[in-house]
Amino acid sequence: MKDGKVRRSVRASMKDGVAWAGMTGFVEPYLIPFALALGASNPAIGFLRAAPPLAASLAQLLNEKMIMALGSCRRAVRLDVLAQALSLFAASAAGLLPERWAFPCLAAAMIIYTVSGNLAGPPWAALMGEYIPASRRGAFFGLRNQVVGVTFFAASLAAAKFLKFYPGVMAFSALFAAAGLFRLLSFRFIGGMYERPSGCHMPRPAAAGPGPSRDPSLTPFLLSIFAVMFSAFLAAPYFSVYLLRDLQYDYLRYMIVMTSGQVVTYLVMRRWGELADSFGSVRVLRFAFLGIPLIPLLWALAPSFHWLLAVELFSGIVWAAYGMGTNNFVYELGGISLRARYNALFGFTACLGQFAGALAGGYLYGSLPGEAFITLLYISAGLRLAAIIPFFRGVRERDVPGGHRPGFLLAAIGFRSVDVYPAPPKK
Repeated sequence: MKDGKVRRSVRASMKDGVAWAGMTGFVEPYLIPFALALGASNPAIGFLRAAPPLAASLAQLLNEKMIMALGSCRRAVRLDVLAQALSLFAASAAGLLPERWAFPCLAAAMIIYTVSGNLAGPPWAALMGEYIPASRRGAFFGLRNQVVGVTFFAASLAAAKFLKFYPGVMAFSALFAAAGLFRLLSFRFIGGMYERPSGCHMPRPAAAGPGPSRDPSLTPFLLSIFAVMFSAFLAAPYFSVYLLRDLQYDYLRYMIVMTSGQVVTYLVMRRWGELADSFGSVRVLRFAFLGIPLIPLLWALAPSFHWLLAVELFSGIVWAAYGMGTNNFVYELGGISLRARYNALFGFTACLGQFAGALAGGYLYGSLPGEAFITLLYISAGLRLAAIIPFFRGVRERDVPGGHRPGFLLAAIGFRSVDVYPAPPKK
């Protein structure tokens, strides 16, 4: 692939990331508040968090066939992105409908939003794998995520200010319509990404070579991913309800707590990406898996605004390690033609865990005595701790440059520089 085409594609992916961040900054923190403004009940909130991941997980089973039928990863990504933009315009229309139809319209639109967004991931990853060498993959995605994080925070802050001055259902409709426009910008930028005509990066039929189950690390990895997502989404749909209904936060304080962790995640991803490049993704994931069970326990300690903000900052660091660790690990598992398949498998497993967790959490939230949310947090913490066992028992260090050298912990806490090992030359 020519360097000029690679540079243009990388720049296009950066612009796409900025547009995507603008979209998510308007949508992700404000989906549950939008549903609450439409009069959604707690079971409805659980459904809103459970149904989209289930649909997305099932759709991932057909994603590889869809990519092969279209004959192009770029074409598949653009089709998914366009569908996601249109779903946001449909979600915006929910604010104009009678109360009887408003929430069903929002829920249906968010199912399409989640499905199309998840389907875009594997073919996009296949394209990006062609541009970025393995030795710099973590550093690049970390830098891109820093840019995404700043944009996400700016968009979320602008949305909070907008809702403060223009409260009501119509304000949420305007935000979701603006998010759809941002996604249309992504559709344009992705059109500028180059795709190699040889098609060597395209998925291949399962009979053409070894499937993903041949790697012994895959099964314990996916088991832990499912269990972590299940235990996390047991309580995840009700963080917004807890802050807005129980603690009576205004939208500004709500936005600060709900987005601070995500912003930190984006900002420190570059560091975790460099650590994954230098020490291997398994070490990064072990760090993340040890930190994830602590987050709900810390949330349960006190309802103070400043305490919850500090917890979210810690949460952002831990989930950044999880994000970059899983990103690099999935790339390490598969070759060029298996990238889409492995990413689809990962997406399927994570979405299935989210669905099952949200569904179970919705059932428990209405039946637990006392402070149901706090009890859910303790249950989530215990399950998160159990979730990491398959990974720690079944996944060993990968054969990557520098993967077995000491000094990871010192580098992770900032007391040692990160030296990225170049990939060994091909023989």
